[in-house]
Amino acid sequence: MKAIEGAVIRLASKHADRIQRAFKKAIDSDEIVAAWFQTYVGVDSVTPAQARDWVQIHAHPKKQLLVTALTPIYADGYVLGQTAAKVRIKAELNKAVTEPKVGVVDWETWKPGNQAAAALIRPKAGLQGLLDRRGITIDGITSTKLNRIGTVLAQALETGVTPRQVSILVDQVVNDPEQALIIAQTEMSRAVSVASRELYADSNVEMVEWLVAAGCDDCQENADASPIGIDDEFPSGDTEPPAHPNCMCSLAPYIVVSDNIDENVEE
Repeated sequence: MKAIEGAVIRLASKHADRIQRAFKKAIDSDEIVAAWFQTYVGVDSVTPAQARDWVQIHAHPKKQLLVTALTPIYADGYVLGQTAAKVRIKAELNKAVTEPKVGVVDWETWKPGNQAAAALIRPKAGLQGLLDRRGITIDGITSTKLNRIGTVLAQALETGVTPRQVSILVDQVVNDPEQALIIAQTEMSRAVSVASRELYADSNVEMVEWLVAAGCDDCQENADASPIGIDDEFPSGDTEPPAHPNCMCSLAPYIVVSDNIDENVEE
């Protein structure tokens, strides 16, 4: 599991830069700050809640840029998830001690390559579902970003910071590399889990278990409830990871009787 988790982190790091650049183009910090000071000229302070509400109404991010940035993340994650699922099924059927010993997959160097582009031409149900929900996903991500900007604006107004200084502070929120990485890792993990679950279902796997990643204590209840039916929900209400931002847990097949499992899973 740790080897696959490492592949997710490695690939997500590559996509984090794309997410960060998309935010830079999608949100104009100077424009927001100029409008803010015009609205609150002569006002000494507002509550953080008021500032957040103002930003949600008056800021107009170019969300399509962010939606587009998710596409390669989902494509790479989907291919990784399908590959990981094949390895895990073989590991379960062969009763292998460790996943990397099954097949020839080197997760430290594995790349989706042309498979990701091919997957986008005729996306399977799982990948298509991720692509269809990009707008909803970006709405949530953008709302969080705008709330952070609102908090900065409220604090700046109260402390008397100049508009230029506020623009710098807002720009730091817009171009936050840590948040970009969290988004990339979360959405990559989502694509991996969706693809894995889809392949398990196609391979007649009937039960799955939630594998908790290091440091993801919030998901232990899901792990404790495992295994469950592949169409059932875990205690968190999810059918697969992630259960929360930056969740790096994964989904594994739980095979009791392998007679009906498709053992001819392609590498």
